[in-house]
Amino acid sequence: MKNSPYSHDTIAAIATPPGEGGVAVLRISGPEAVGVADHVFMGRSPLREVGAGHVVYGRITAPGSKTVIDEVLATVFRAPRSYTGEEVVELSGHGGVFVSRKVLEAVLSAGARLARPGEFTQRAFLNGKLDLAQAQAVADLIHARSESARRVAVAQLGGRLSVVLQGFRQTLIEACGLLEIELDFVAEDIEAIDKTALAETLEALRREVRTLIQTYERGRVCREGVRLVILGKPNVGKSSLLNALLARERAIVTDTPGTTRDTIEDQLDLDGLLVTITDTAGIRQSNDPVEQEGVRRSEAAAHQAGIVLVVLDGSRVLDEEDRAVISLAQSLNVPQLLVRNKSDLETFVKPSSPELLEASLSISAQTGAGVDALVQEIKAHALGDGLPGVDDVVIAHLRHRDALANTASFLSQALASLADDMSQEFVALDLRGALESLGEITGETTADDILNHLFSSFCIGK
Repeated sequence: MKNSPYSHDTIAAIATPPGEGGVAVLRISGPEAVGVADHVFMGRSPLREVGAGHVVYGRITAPGSKTVIDEVLATVFRAPRSYTGEEVVELSGHGGVFVSRKVLEAVLSAGARLARPGEFTQRAFLNGKLDLAQAQAVADLIHARSESARRVAVAQLGGRLSVVLQGFRQTLIEACGLLEIELDFVAEDIEAIDKTALAETLEALRREVRTLIQTYERGRVCREGVRLVILGKPNVGKSSLLNALLARERAIVTDTPGTTRDTIEDQLDLDGLLVTITDTAGIRQSNDPVEQEGVRRSEAAAHQAGIVLVVLDGSRVLDEEDRAVISLAQSLNVPQLLVRNKSDLETFVKPSSPELLEASLSISAQTGAGVDALVQEIKAHALGDGLPGVDDVVIAHLRHRDALANTASFLSQALASLADDMSQEFVALDLRGALESLGEITGETTADDILNHLFSSFCIGK
């Protein structure tokens, strides 16, 4: 077990969300978990006599009192076969803020300490039940708001990323071992390593690392979703398009230009991908201070976009205000979709240029014509190859991407040292740096402050 300043504490917390419900679960973990529970649990027999994984009925009382607080089912998990790797007792009682708090108070008065946010999962990591990538996936799974986020979290929790990283580490360890042998026997003039073969191995590894890095954007979008911002001049049908995408009346729609004075935001699940859609005020020059503020907010929202949807009035010829909006979108360095709205009108005209005809989609937010095709384009721009499959390995955290980028950088330095015929010590030093960078992802070499920050983002009770 890895060293932990809390390894001898027994901790407790409510593991279910606060509020009223059918069941509330209180989790106790630590060397005295069963003993603490026995101080408050009254059943046919003490919990210390209950077999691992067994569930027994009983009542909870305050220590030294016979007043019943709640009726519960107690489940006993024996170390190391528990979530944390320690002795664990879970008390499942009636859901409710007051009664579950009273049960927790009884457990704390019996000798347990209130768990910090994420401390149960932190103990699982420290006790070798999960590596750091898997522990981070626990939080991702809890906070997943879409099918894509769930898929990425489950794959990482199941260890697919960890298996790939362990393969990288094994290659580096073997290379380091050969270099160390040669350094140890340098006086005997023994060549234990084929430098050409080593360079080929490291080059192949660098390609694999870079390939994994390239999955970051796809993984990030799966985990966080994508922000779609709708831009356009007034009265082109931005709010109507928002309503069409959401399939409900979210924004007020009138024939009066400038109805929308502020940004309107909502979320949409597009076949498993979470899309946050922001409708904006029409962008144009105005002397009205309220409208000016609306335009400023529209431009600010555009700079936060992952995809920009530029809406044009297809029943009118492109004008300077349209071109200004298109220019703004092109300056953002994010994918843009041009949409020519109002295709249901008889005055719908052909685009003024072949480029616009090729780059734009024709839709009618009023009738829904072309909206399905637009949705497919949004998905294609957001995910490219679609949602990850069950066997796909992607990274979804900036911390992972940065650690892999450092790994690739150390590998590049090692290859340069080999090409320049430098001392094996420099190559070995670079490979050890690559190993340490990989270890930051799984937790072998992660600093305590990083660990504390990561686990503090968890909810209490997990």
